[in-house]
Amino acid sequence: MVNSKNILLRKTWIGLAITIVFIAATVLLVSFPASRFTDPAAREYAAGVARVIVGLIVIVTIRQRNWGLNALSSPSPRSWAITLPVAVYCLVVYPLLFTGTLSLNLTQPNLAAGVAFNGFAAGGLEELVFRGLILSLLLSGNSDDHNPSKTWRAIIISAVLFSVPHALNLFVGHAEARVVAQLVWSFLLGVVFACLRIAGRSIWPVAVLHGAMNAFVHVNRLGVEIEPSLLSAAALAFAPVPLCIYGAMLLRKTATHHNENKASPALT
Repeated sequence: MVNSKNILLRKTWIGLAITIVFIAATVLLVSFPASRFTDPAAREYAAGVARVIVGLIVIVTIRQRNWGLNALSSPSPRSWAITLPVAVYCLVVYPLLFTGTLSLNLTQPNLAAGVAFNGFAAGGLEELVFRGLILSLLLSGNSDDHNPSKTWRAIIISAVLFSVPHALNLFVGHAEARVVAQLVWSFLLGVVFACLRIAGRSIWPVAVLHGAMNAFVHVNRLGVEIEPSLLSAAALAFAPVPLCIYGAMLLRKTATHHNENKASPALT
């Protein structure tokens, strides 16, 4: 009998390899081709289109590898509904923490539209990779996603893998405090998104949520230099904590409902 720890370790290494491939694809297939455009708006649109193409490749991969479980299934009304509190919270809290306002920078409409499109595509692609592909891999063999310990291990590992690539922002000139904060908030949001994906039994509402958050926040801070103080960085870093509590409650409720259904005799 194969040791379960060895299986988890093997899946983690595969998840790490997928993360490295994702980073390489982002640089070689998205950032480098887009950098050849001199117009800022054209760069954003080119990067967004490249991300959509990579996302389609990820969808095909999920289907072929059969790791997806219910990840690519059609969303239910409940799966959309449970994302709404997270959407409202993030679309209010993060713009205020970044810029102190909820207004969008639309002084250059074409550039703003390109930034929104690229941001939406980036969020959707990250969900397909980290919650669609990697989380599904880590959950595979965990029947119906309802073994709490295995589920939480999968959530934590996928959130770490989602967070770590953000450290590369140090090399593009982002302030150290901002990058450290981003490592923390991306990990916590990774936990939240994973909980929503599992509780909602579909990746699509989470992909739309992440994309919409990116689009709004990126246009909100367009042209603004973000150099947070230590206090502001801490606020940004730990802002998702209430959402983590919400996600944990969703998972617990989902698991309880599942166990009750299993315990109830079938009606004939």
